[in-house]
Amino acid sequence: MLLPGADTWNAPKHRAIIKKAEELLDVGATVCAICGATAALADHGLLDQRRHTSNGPGFLEMLSPGYQGQSLYADKPSVTDGGLITAGSTGALLWAKQIIERLGVFEPDTLEAWYEYFSTGKPEHFFALMQTLPAGKDN
Repeated sequence: MLLPGADTWNAPKHRAIIKKAEELLDVGATVCAICGATAALADHGLLDQRRHTSNGPGFLEMLSPGYQGQSLYADKPSVTDGGLITAGSTGALLWAKQIIERLGVFEPDTLEAWYEYFSTGKPEHFFALMQTLPAGKDN
């Protein structure tokens, strides 16, 4: 489940989505939240027992008065804890990398080349990325 950043996650109409996120986490599925979506998870206690990040612990405390996960907060762009992947607004690229890794979309060397290319924009990383991809099949 992907929860994109927004400032509307604590609206009552989204409670069912946050409840579903809780159910998914409880069964080991993957839930990914970035920016404002992390505040909704914090507000519902879903970050109190899991390592996580966001736009700063003060951000979570400001938007989620019941937040009790300060001791598990990691001051990093993106954090993975089992099936939970969280990121602050500046951690989108690393968040995407961690999601791709969790889903097993790329082999590790392809994922690393992908990340290096998109984090630097240097052409040598694009060519390294292309070298890691399987060769096309002749039809």
